[in-house]
Amino acid sequence: MTKIPPASDLTTSVTTVIARLRREAGLTLEELADKAGLHRTSLGLVERGERGLTLDSAAKIADALDTTLGALIAVAEASEEGVSSDETSLSPRRLPSSVSMNEETLLTLTGLPASAIRSAVEYVYDTLDIIDAELIARGSEPISGLVELANLSSMIGNLVGAGVAESSNDLYVRNRPHAFPDLVPQSAGLPDLEIKTALESNSPKGHLPKEGVYLTFRYCLGGPNGEYIRGKTNRGRTAWIWEVRVGYLGIEDFAISNTDGDSGKTAVIKTDAFKSMAVVFFDERFFPYARAWGGLRPMGTLHA
Repeated sequence: MTKIPPASDLTTSVTTVIARLRREAGLTLEELADKAGLHRTSLGLVERGERGLTLDSAAKIADALDTTLGALIAVAEASEEGVSSDETSLSPRRLPSSVSMNEETLLTLTGLPASAIRSAVEYVYDTLDIIDAELIARGSEPISGLVELANLSSMIGNLVGAGVAESSNDLYVRNRPHAFPDLVPQSAGLPDLEIKTALESNSPKGHLPKEGVYLTFRYCLGGPNGEYIRGKTNRGRTAWIWEVRVGYLGIEDFAISNTDGDSGKTAVIKTDAFKSMAVVFFDERFFPYARAWGGLRPMGTLHA
């Protein structure tokens, strides 16, 4: 069983992580204190170990460093177990607004702003990173090495749903597992929302075709710092969402498949219908196709 470090040791480790992230971000003590809304002298005392660190202050500092309190604690715990920061897969995975596309379409179909999708993706990253840090600290493989890819896709789908609900400003709430729809609207005029996930260039699918508005999330497996080489043999251990689409799908937009490994018949979104859905999120670093596909092109070329 992993030994839990004393609270004082963990606090010291957290402050060490804060100091390292501050230096990596190129921030002075004064600049970080200003971003976090803390007194400059107080932050200096914290970094030198001359003053304790409250949870509230730690959360403010984490936000100023574009990460989360959970991530800071996870890195600190890993450090206590002798696991290097590189092995924790905990880089601050924050997304620029440039990954968002077709914002008006998203808003019209779902009532959600583009920032809600970015926040949902970051929620997935934060949660998976915390899980991986704990697993690695215990000498285990990260979650992507412990579960089948189909189960990883399902797990990411559930996290995406939770993230969208949390970021929706109370427009949606999560439904119970395996119930339709995945996200239940809380305001009149908003649609039921279904969420589907898929790995790399696979088409999203589910067990039964249903008419309605869909959000599809596709991800790949790369390195913790955004390293990615296309191809199954080059897969890394860190999940990165590279594409999100939104659109209204009818029953006729699904094909019934009996693919090996599926638990019974599955409803796969047809290629033409999938391509017609609007791309609302695109992280071109992880584009898994060799050529242009569905209105998107490899990194370094213009969007179609």
